[in-house]
Amino acid sequence: MSLKFIDLFAGIGGMRIAFEDAGAECVLTCEINEDALTTYKANFKGNSNHTYHNDILTLTKNIVPKHNILVAGFPCQPYSIAGLRKGLKDERGGDVFLSILKILKERTPDAFLLENVKGMLNHDKGETFAFMKKSLEDCGYFTTHKVLNSMEYANVPQNRERVFLVGFRDEAKLKKFTFPSEVKLTKTIHDCLETEQVAKEFYYDNRYDCFAEIQKSIKSRDTIYQWRRQYVRENKSNACPTLTANMGTGGHNVPLVKDDFGIRKLTPRETANFQGFPKNFKLPNLANSKLYHQFGNSVTVPLITKIAKQIVKVL
Repeated sequence: MSLKFIDLFAGIGGMRIAFEDAGAECVLTCEINEDALTTYKANFKGNSNHTYHNDILTLTKNIVPKHNILVAGFPCQPYSIAGLRKGLKDERGGDVFLSILKILKERTPDAFLLENVKGMLNHDKGETFAFMKKSLEDCGYFTTHKVLNSMEYANVPQNRERVFLVGFRDEAKLKKFTFPSEVKLTKTIHDCLETEQVAKEFYYDNRYDCFAEIQKSIKSRDTIYQWRRQYVRENKSNACPTLTANMGTGGHNVPLVKDDFGIRKLTPRETANFQGFPKNFKLPNLANSKLYHQFGNSVTVPLITKIAKQIVKVL
């Protein structure tokens, strides 16, 4: 019998891919964004053991099925350096975290995996994270956490640091758990970029006020640049900068590349590649801005898979 998990703040299903690859079965998906659910449902088949719910704040014990692992990449805005940093005072951070605690208390799964931005660790001088860990431990869990970078631990060429918080009800099992080891980055941006000419809409030209500056600054085909409102920044790490929810929509931090046909934004498929999604992952007929938002908010699948396999192995 396979281990069962619930997928909270599921987004487009990056966590689900990872835990299913590790041999676990998803029995509940909770996601409030309808566009994200459109992408999710295009890629996962429903079954009699699985249910959908839209809002974690209305989840009750009789809705949440018995499960072994709780998985949650919960909203990062309250803890992001770029966000308002209201932490647990922000209803997105406070109420949703309390909802996670409620499920852990009522359903007592064997383990959990929580994922968030690195900035959560030092929010409010570390007091927010300390409170969260103490609250999880008060629910009966022994915990460990680590910051992992996709380009250092998953051989995915994206500079993406996230904190992963793992808990087990059995302290002996926690002692058997290990986070992934660092691996050499052998893949380059070219492993994730399209090789053929992409649609004209992705290329920059004289329609854009910043085109002259972009054309002057972007010379190499082996790096990804970013338009930073007033100037072009070159990323010299042989990797893509951290993908964000607003990439490709104009303004700040738009990733740019030079190919045989000009200078352009990443395509949504390329952002999926930089998050390590399978090549057969379906992109539904949604606006590009929504697809960018979904992949920017998602997780790096191969990294989550490594963690998921360790959790499943221990259990």
